[in-house]
Amino acid sequence: MTHTKEDGRTRREWWPAFFLFLFAIAVFIARDASRLREVTTLGAGALFAGLTGLTLALSVTACRERLRTRWQAVNVLAAPLGITAAIAICCAVTGLPIAPRAAAFGAYLTIPAVLVCAGRAGAPGPIRVLAAAIVLWLPIEFDLLPQLRLPPPDGLRAAPFAALATGLYLFLVACPLDRIGYTFQLSSRDFRVALIATAAFAVVGVPIALATGFVEWNPRPDAIRLAVAPIAIYLATGVPEEFLFRGLIQNTLERAIGRAALPIASIIFGLAHLPDARYVLLATLAGLAYGWVYLATRRITASAVTHALVDWIWVLLLRG
Repeated sequence: MTHTKEDGRTRREWWPAFFLFLFAIAVFIARDASRLREVTTLGAGALFAGLTGLTLALSVTACRERLRTRWQAVNVLAAPLGITAAIAICCAVTGLPIAPRAAAFGAYLTIPAVLVCAGRAGAPGPIRVLAAAIVLWLPIEFDLLPQLRLPPPDGLRAAPFAALATGLYLFLVACPLDRIGYTFQLSSRDFRVALIATAAFAVVGVPIALATGFVEWNPRPDAIRLAVAPIAIYLATGVPEEFLFRGLIQNTLERAIGRAALPIASIIFGLAHLPDARYVLLATLAGLAYGWVYLATRRITASAVTHALVDWIWVLLLRG
């Protein structure tokens, strides 16, 4: 009976991950449909599919447990080295210089693993988690890594996808950190909490944004913004940023300082949107909403719903 229940849970976790994977691949194809038969597009698409597939597969409990058990000997470096190898192959296929990108991405993806896992057993301590989070975040924030577009020359940036896949593997498989809450199997309560937080931020944040001139009222409803944008924002922005700021930073600060973690993590999230002070204020307020959802649900995928809805309101109704 227990085995049957576990199988049922696994299937329920796989279905939303599989749907999101198909959605991501469809959007990637639609962006470059005219170049789909080109070798560079196929190579870039293979890397995108691999990174996206790993990212979504890690939301499934059974997948994480199997990786943790079977790859125990090379657990820590399996994802960093595997992703680096995939990047090198992609560079070879797309005609980009291999050595500088393989060296830069190899160091970038390996250093967080060493910071968190080297010489320690059990869950990583707060200093190591925060140090790894900073190492993963800053090169993406300041665009410090060699250019790698999927496909080149003007496709999606590969670095954020590589960082998210590595970070999730690191903190869910190699050196597990509790209470991240990375699952796409959300309850009706999770969605309800996410919608309440969205409404609360909209009531406060939208008037401030309009009054300060940060945005203008400019509704632009069309099929893409209505049907595609919410899920695309959820995957490309909501989940990665919630993993970093709520799953790692707020979660770790909460273990160290308790309830003060919510406002501090929100301020850090706001400061990440410098130099515009208006943006910092709005992002801090939004961070409070996202952090509250995370506290109420213990799921970064639920706070990512609020995050995506807030960004969607900007895309659909407002203009910066």
